[in-house]
Amino acid sequence: MNFKQIIAEIVDFEGIDKNTVASSLTLPPDASMGDFSLPCFVFAKTLHKSPMQIATDIQANLKQSELIEKTQIIGGYLNFYLNKNKIVQEVIKNLLKNDYKPKDKNNKVMCIDYSSVNLAKYMHIGHWATTIIGEAIARLYENQGYNVVRMNYVGDYGLPFGKMMYGYLEWGNKQDVEKRGIDALQEYYVKFCANESEELLEKAREYSKKIEEKDEKIFPIYEWFIDISKKEAKRLLDRAGITFDTWRGESYYNDKMDSVIDELKSSGLAKVSEGALIVDLNEYNMGVSVVQRSDGASLYVTRDIAALEDRYKTYNFDDMIYVTAVQQCNHFDKLFKICELLGKPYANKLFHAAYGMFSLPEGKIASRKGKQALFEDLLNDAEQNVLETIKDKNFSEEKKKDLSVKIGKSAVAFSILKVDRIKDKVFDKDQATSFDGETAPYIQYTYARINSILKKAKTLGIEYNDVDLSLLASDTIFEICKQLNSIQDVIDVAFDKKEPSILARELLQVCKNFNKFYGEKKVVDENDMAQTKALCAFTECVKYLLLYTMPLLCIEIVEEM
Repeated sequence: MNFKQIIAEIVDFEGIDKNTVASSLTLPPDASMGDFSLPCFVFAKTLHKSPMQIATDIQANLKQSELIEKTQIIGGYLNFYLNKNKIVQEVIKNLLKNDYKPKDKNNKVMCIDYSSVNLAKYMHIGHWATTIIGEAIARLYENQGYNVVRMNYVGDYGLPFGKMMYGYLEWGNKQDVEKRGIDALQEYYVKFCANESEELLEKAREYSKKIEEKDEKIFPIYEWFIDISKKEAKRLLDRAGITFDTWRGESYYNDKMDSVIDELKSSGLAKVSEGALIVDLNEYNMGVSVVQRSDGASLYVTRDIAALEDRYKTYNFDDMIYVTAVQQCNHFDKLFKICELLGKPYANKLFHAAYGMFSLPEGKIASRKGKQALFEDLLNDAEQNVLETIKDKNFSEEKKKDLSVKIGKSAVAFSILKVDRIKDKVFDKDQATSFDGETAPYIQYTYARINSILKKAKTLGIEYNDVDLSLLASDTIFEICKQLNSIQDVIDVAFDKKEPSILARELLQVCKNFNKFYGEKKVVDENDMAQTKALCAFTECVKYLLLYTMPLLCIEIVEEM
């Protein structure tokens, strides 16, 4: 039910377009001023009248509708009051017939590049941030009917691997790596950084170059590192419930960059400067983009162009989204501009979903300092917090473990998704796993509470035929019904802005409103079965909404808590 369209349809005045009415309607600053407000000054220029006169004329010519209770003019605004009882009945009736469903497939393809795990390093919360934000955006696109291709463009090239290779050859051995895996590799990296010097850096650059050249001694060791690291990354992501369609990393494009360089040269975009090949973007206030170093080594932007060519050829995408930290905005601005200047057919299909930095209460994340803010440790801590909270519940130990996994995982994810992605955030596991406040456990508990209510009602034989929905007369129920009715609009906005926090905030508000309702009303009352049936029908619709939206925000469904 589209409230704005309903209002637009009853406006019957010459010179006023119904679509303009619908798009101009706003929410009043105070609920006492109505449910929607039409600012009539938008029609003043066309009608050559004052906003107050226009409001008066529109009001005098309104068509009758049982869904509109009354109207009121305040200044140049015409305020509309919805008929709460009728609206509640229509919303509940419609939802009971047909609960929420994703949009039909539209044959469009969206490729999304996120997670971007740095292989041979620990996966810390910084990696998890891009992973969970990317996954939520992917799910929003799937809700809109897109075919989504999830890409983990892994970091499997560059100087860090040169540092690790030096550490292994200088301080490590095969038996140690076979025994300790990623822990051993990270230890070599940390030790290198602790002893870093210009001499060591030069050695790391040498090994990095040998990896690119597939040196017969160095390259097999590198491939071994990659295999160990990829298995570990997949294990962690599987634990988080996230899978990718492709793991093509930077190294895949190593032998595909000559054509990129040739095109940049032939187009006249690239020129030599101090031995390096650059694209001068100063006229666009973007500075200079180096596309090839003086020693002939490749750079991020070159590989990204090669990757784009490959992705467009393979998937013919309609949208290509990159989910990385805000610090990479300049890189993507340059990449997108170069694609535009090259006349690429996908240049206007690229989007950088930047996110702010993450830290713990004790400080920033830095892999070179060792085990700090590792995702697995945070996940373990979150699960342990949940276990402590539910330890006295009358559940089996197996059930408690299952709940701690589902709730802990959801808590870590939602603590990221509930905040605007561009904002910096501090992750606090105690806050994130709390069953009170703006958390995933609070949402999951609300769902479990609803499930318990409906389970009790089922034992009384409650069904939803012949329900007297006129019994649902409550301001709180009306507010929730407006949310039930508009949730797809909220999802659409979150999709359009690629901003999961918009949906997260709305879902929290639904839960707050429902728990307020639960405090006001006894839902299951054996002495009043007519009202019980009506209240349970309403509660069932709230359950539909939660079942529909929680997975979009990577929140696991928990039947009881």
